[in-house]
Amino acid sequence: MLEAGTIRGARGLVKFAYLTAAEVTGFVIARDDLTRAWIVQGTVAASDSYLLTFPGLEFVVPHKGGAWRWRIESCRIAAAAFTARLKGELV
Repeated sequence: MLEAGTIRGARGLVKFAYLTAAEVTGFVIARDDLTRAWIVQGTVAASDSYLLTFPGLEFVVPHKGGAWRWRIESCRIAAAAFTARLKGELV
């Protein structure tokens, strides 16, 4: 479980099973000071609005040797801005 700091990355994916629901660029994952929830924010490069309605979405950050994954509790896209509340543990 992440306890402190932020994670910044160039590319992350919102996945439903093996399908990509959205590609997020320039993302930042940080803990909200008030709610203590983990929040990811970035810019949507591409998305499938139908897949984004499904339960069980994950935010996936590919890296050399694998990927980091977090379950998404809720997400929102406004214009090209992506915001999601993550469960605090890596999957």
